[in-house]
Amino acid sequence: MSTLQTENSVAGLRLATIDDTDLLVPFINRAFAPDNYFKRTERTNPSQVAEYLHKGFFLLLEDTVGLLGLIYTELREHNRGYIGMIAIDPNRQGGGIGTRLLEIGEEFCREQGSSVIEISVVNLRPDLVAWYQRKGYRVVGEAPYVRPDILIVPCHFILMEKTLAPTPTVDTDNPN
Repeated sequence: MSTLQTENSVAGLRLATIDDTDLLVPFINRAFAPDNYFKRTERTNPSQVAEYLHKGFFLLLEDTVGLLGLIYTELREHNRGYIGMIAIDPNRQGGGIGTRLLEIGEEFCREQGSSVIEISVVNLRPDLVAWYQRKGYRVVGEAPYVRPDILIVPCHFILMEKTLAPTPTVDTDNPN
């Protein structure tokens, strides 16, 4: 059963489409507003969301109130997946939604054939680096910030990755 079929109607999971842009942009910007102090722009805009949707997937976790949170996933070469932009409704943070979204993103990538997940964390958020380390990620390097022209505070990315355990398979030929 795929990840997109395992959620119930109270917390539904679906793939975003380009028609969701007007929902995604303000949601992401509101979720990231407290952590956006180091740059001159908001976290994203409609053209960036369209670019993300062209090369990857936003998985949306919704309930009867609306959008709980989202995670961006991208399938890359050599059985690698990328996860980023975990955004949670600011009024509902701290209840494990981020952990659940990370699990959903990892499982989605695993189902698509990824065996390693890559992430990039801005170095100004050591708490996030520690959070990902508790989730099994390890630091593998650093990279420059992709748009240095928008920075107020100098920063760079901490590159992290996690090797995914294979999905258990059921051996239908062996009755034991």
